[in-house]
Amino acid sequence: MKFTEIVERLKNGETFCRGSWQGNKYIVHQIPQTVSKDIVPKMTSLPKSAKDILSTVGSGAISYHDQVLIIDNVDNSETDAKATYYIPTWEDIFASDWSFHG
Repeated sequence: MKFTEIVERLKNGETFCRGSWQGNKYIVHQIPQTVSKDIVPKMTSLPKSAKDILSTVGSGAISYHDQVLIIDNVDNSETDAKATYYIPTWEDIFASDWSFHG
């Protein structure tokens, strides 16, 4: 499967991986969200300095959208899965070894 074939399917909540990837890695499109101004101060994923800035902008809420994560699941009970943003390389875009990871 080609990358161009999976983009719309990512938007529909499906997950995909490449045959050439080692381990249990896959990509997923995050569901767009708005975090309300009363939740932002409680977020553990943002430093205080960012929360302080957000509190002075607009309604104080934060919206995120159009994010794709790559998740790496280590297959043992002692290691947490890792998730970070995913930006495809040209090799990923032109690869034909994409497959559904469900």
